[in-house]
Amino acid sequence: MKKVIWISFLIVMLSSFKEPLTGKTQKAIQIIPKPREITVLSGTFEMTDNTSIKADQVLVLKAEQLRAYLSPASGYMLPINKKNAEENIIELKLTDDLSSLGEEGYKLNITNKKVLITSYRPKGIFWGIQTLRQLFPDEILRKAKVDNVEWILPCVNIVDKPRFNWRGLMIDYSRTFWNKSQTEKYIDAISFYKMNKLHMHLTDDQGWRIEINKYPDLTKIASKFDTIYHEPPEREGYYSKEDIRELVRYAEARNVEIIPEIEMPGHTSEVFAAYPGLSCTGETLSIHPFFKGPEVNDDVLCAGKDETIKFLENVLSEIIELFPSEYVHIGGDECPKTRWEKCPLDQKRIKDEGLKNEQELQSWFIRRIEKYLNSEGKKLIGWDEIIEGGLSKTATMMFWRGDQNVLLAALNQGNDVIMTPTSYCYFDYPYKVISTEKVYSFEPLSDKLKKVNPEHILGVQANFWSHIDRSEPTMDRQIFPRILALAEVGWTEAVNRNWDNFSLRLKHHNKSLDLLNIYHMIN
Repeated sequence: MKKVIWISFLIVMLSSFKEPLTGKTQKAIQIIPKPREITVLSGTFEMTDNTSIKADQVLVLKAEQLRAYLSPASGYMLPINKKNAEENIIELKLTDDLSSLGEEGYKLNITNKKVLITSYRPKGIFWGIQTLRQLFPDEILRKAKVDNVEWILPCVNIVDKPRFNWRGLMIDYSRTFWNKSQTEKYIDAISFYKMNKLHMHLTDDQGWRIEINKYPDLTKIASKFDTIYHEPPEREGYYSKEDIRELVRYAEARNVEIIPEIEMPGHTSEVFAAYPGLSCTGETLSIHPFFKGPEVNDDVLCAGKDETIKFLENVLSEIIELFPSEYVHIGGDECPKTRWEKCPLDQKRIKDEGLKNEQELQSWFIRRIEKYLNSEGKKLIGWDEIIEGGLSKTATMMFWRGDQNVLLAALNQGNDVIMTPTSYCYFDYPYKVISTEKVYSFEPLSDKLKKVNPEHILGVQANFWSHIDRSEPTMDRQIFPRILALAEVGWTEAVNRNWDNFSLRLKHHNKSLDLLNIYHMIN
């Protein structure tokens, strides 16, 4: 039996390469996500204290970033653009010849004398650097000098580009607040695996998590749970504007775009703890942990009040100022209509706008907000309920409920769609329901969808809702290693994906995750 397993292991390993492996080049197979093309060459490159970095002038910051990645463990402060250095160098170079690889593609060529990373745009250089980091011995991820390690790289040619432009992770900051250092850790980890979107779910019934100058009570009052619940203080709080600016800069340096989400018109009962006049009833509510009250609160923003729209425009104006992302997520999911059905102002709005019902009132609400966002140069994203009652062709839909009719309706209309179905991408679900292998089996672009505007499927996203796992270790374990599987789904062409091969590479990354300070399930 052992002999059979060993033979199968060799077949899977060898199938990943265009040339036979040697002991010194075997490391190349450990890259996640799997590159588009890998050609393994003979020989190795060794980084020593004589190695230097060469970079185009526009890439000097990337060169400094590369040095910062390599220096702590190696102890080498690699000089940048050292005069007359032609050998034992790591070179970063842009070229128009690689325009076919797009904004994020790159080439990596390693010989025994030189490492060369080339790309069409700087984003590709950064992803090439992440591949290079994975090719070094794992100890390169350590934050302090490591002795008795040879910093050897296998000689390879890699040509690589992502399958999808959107490769994201959503973190729920409302039900449990996560501080800045935790978020930076996640940015480091997802960028290491070439994921490029962090969707911050900043507001919901359990708390408002971002400073808004015009409405100070959103953080003074609505960022805290009612004291009767005795919640640990680390589970509540908010980000100051300066916190957000620092996170945005941190993420941008790592090719990660932060997309803010401000929920509306439902999942807004926390707002009514601070500004009750924006609801239909005017009742002041208290903020409860998710399992200590209604999972979905009937109280929603009153669409019939002009001051509601003004409130949201004022909030969004401050959000837009903070986040350079081209997108703003407005939620739009699970909005009960019971309050609207009984509210004279909402019924008047329905009549005045010539709407048929409360479903169309929500659509009117979403279009009104989208018009404002578009006027500020932003694109609207919402959960797939935003299609109910009609959806503008310029809105982007996050497909989560799994209803194929909803998906096809959006694609047929020409809406952009991000694939995040509960059956594969909800990482608050237990592993018994969604295993890492099941995540890896997700195919965002089925044969049926290939016939319906497939260019409008932007990519994939994992979602972590923080109502169950509310500590850093348990949160980490829910996300890792499943997020590595989704990273490969989003980056690697379906024809190049193979679970047996991936699972072998995944085992190796236990150590990488440890060194990234990630608590994780053992692969």
